[in-house]
Parts: sequence; C-alpha cells; structure tokens
Amino acid sequence: MSFVVFLDVDGVLNTRTTCKRAPSEMYTGIDEARIKILANAMDECRASGVVLTTTWKNLRPDHEDYIYLRDGLSKYGIKILGKTEEPNVFRRGIGILNYLNSVPEIDEFVILDDQHFDFQDSRKLWENYIDTCGKGIENSVAASRTPTVTAMVFLDVLEKYSR
Repeated sequence: MSFVVFLDVDGVLNTRTTCKRAPSEMYTGIDEARIKILANAMDECRASGVVLTTTWKNLRPDHEDYIYLRDGLSKYGIKILGKTEEPNVFRRGIGILNYLNSVPEIDEFVILDDQHFDFQDSRKLWENYIDTCGKGIENSVAASRTPTVTAMVFLDVLEKYSR
C-alpha cells in the first residue's frame, strides 16, 4: 500500500444540489458520476484505496447508509482500507496523522475534503490537501500554494476525468 486517498464524502461525492438521499435519509446521497471521477483518478494514479475521514465512518458497518456508501464505491473498484479516529470532529488532521503513523506502508497520499479543519497545522497535510470547496470532486483545487507533486498529479488527473 503506497498511495491512499483520505476521503470525505459530503461536499466531495455530493453537493447541496444533489437530489439523491442515502437510504436512511440522514445523509445526502452520493453522485455516481463523482464516484466514477474518483475511481478513474485513483486507477490512473495507482491508489490502493480510500481511508474514510468523513462523518459517515462513524456508522456501524451494517448500517444501511454505510452499506450504500461501501457498495457505491466498490461498484467502481474503490476499496475502503480503514477509517481515521480523532479526539473531536474538528481535529480531522490529527486522525490522519495518527493513521499515517500506524500504517507506515503509506508512502504517498492526498486528502479530499471540502473543509480545512486543522490541516493547515501540519505542512505534510496541508500540501497534500485537495479542497473541493463544497462543489464536488470535479471542482477540486490545491489548498496550498506549494502542493506536493502527488497532489498536483492527482489534481491533473481529476481535471482530466471531470471534463
């Protein structure tokens, strides 16, 4: 496992304009076209899978919305490798850093999210953070003025598949 995507869902795989709802109606549904963009980019960049940073990760594995997310991703060959754990919802970066420390096989990563949380507290995270600005994966931009090569390449590939 050398390259992973730390994945938020809301604002990345759906937006405020998404009409679909998750089965429980608790979450906005996921857009299949956006999953396809992610899958194509991950395939081209040889990503091993995703690590969930989203609030969806707190659902039980047998919850209908978690199954809906898992099946939606797996339909396009995206594997869920794990999930982060953090002291509180606003410290998502700590969860990512802890995950990276616990899985040293990860050589490269990007973070796909629509909120900055505490990512700017760590240069390592900030330079790998791709911001969707809540407008979906097809509108991704580098958060840092000096993104890593990994983030730049992933952004280029996302743009290619977003056309």
